[in-house]
Amino acid sequence: MARKAAIFEGTYQKKRKTESTTIKSFAPRFLETKRHLKTLKKYRQQLDQHIIPHFGTRPIEAITGQDCLAFYNKRLDTDAAISTVNGEVACLKSLFSEAIRAGTVSLNPVKGIKFLNPNNVRDRILSNEETARLFAAAGEMSDFVRPLFHMLFQTGMRLGEALALEWTDVEFEHERIVIRRSKSGEGRRIPLRSTLANELIRWKPAARDSRWIFPARFDNGDAMQSVRKGWLRLCKSAHVANLRPHDLRHNFTSQLQAAGVSDSIIMSITGHKTHVMLHRYSHANDQHKKNAIESLTQFESSFDNNVVALKSPRQKKR
Repeated sequence: MARKAAIFEGTYQKKRKTESTTIKSFAPRFLETKRHLKTLKKYRQQLDQHIIPHFGTRPIEAITGQDCLAFYNKRLDTDAAISTVNGEVACLKSLFSEAIRAGTVSLNPVKGIKFLNPNNVRDRILSNEETARLFAAAGEMSDFVRPLFHMLFQTGMRLGEALALEWTDVEFEHERIVIRRSKSGEGRRIPLRSTLANELIRWKPAARDSRWIFPARFDNGDAMQSVRKGWLRLCKSAHVANLRPHDLRHNFTSQLQAAGVSDSIIMSITGHKTHVMLHRYSHANDQHKKNAIESLTQFESSFDNNVVALKSPRQKKR
């Protein structure tokens, strides 16, 4: 009756059918909340390539935990690594969390999914011979590779943190480097060794008056984004295989632990937030293990009189 009356009075307007919210339509709003460029790029790729094509035009409020589990199992059945699939489902979980804050849904259907353990912890640290070859190879290079290698090797910082450094972040007079942009969102200070300071001073004229320590190749107004080709060139020249820039962070942490530095000091230098993550990044190579065992008290058996003699690690053999 109200519709008829509105038609008679000429005030009737046909109601448009409300379009349901889908993952595709909500994705732009979700991505706007991500401030870390690396995370933003990764999430956009995961959404475009796998998540959106799978769920299609289904309303986001109609997606259940079983639907999300089916997506997880389907991706696990492909050649994708477990850690890759876990990352995609983590993206989906984050999207639903944002949808809850926006009032689009009331529950997060991904919360009940238990991720498989990828068991992908790398224990790649350098031997003394590899270290010597890398230093020798870096010393023969005149581009950014030389100071970048020294920066990563002598500070244990993340590659992204190194590339984001400005010259004002290096306080030569206070012998420290200030990290203002970190993965954890918190800054920290790293001691500046004299050898690294000398390398940076040597490199500065080649930075072309840029505010960035590692400026982009063709525009010194921007920071460098990719070091892949230069890094591969360094490893090839040093005859070192299977080494990533991030492995130097593992190597640095392991060296500090082998030197007996306390966990609290290591965490303040490297920026690890928990002891669990610290020990994930610290490993002992064969030489460290051998030195640890050799430092123990040794026992010598005498087969003549069946007497066991104690021998100090520092005592010379007769």
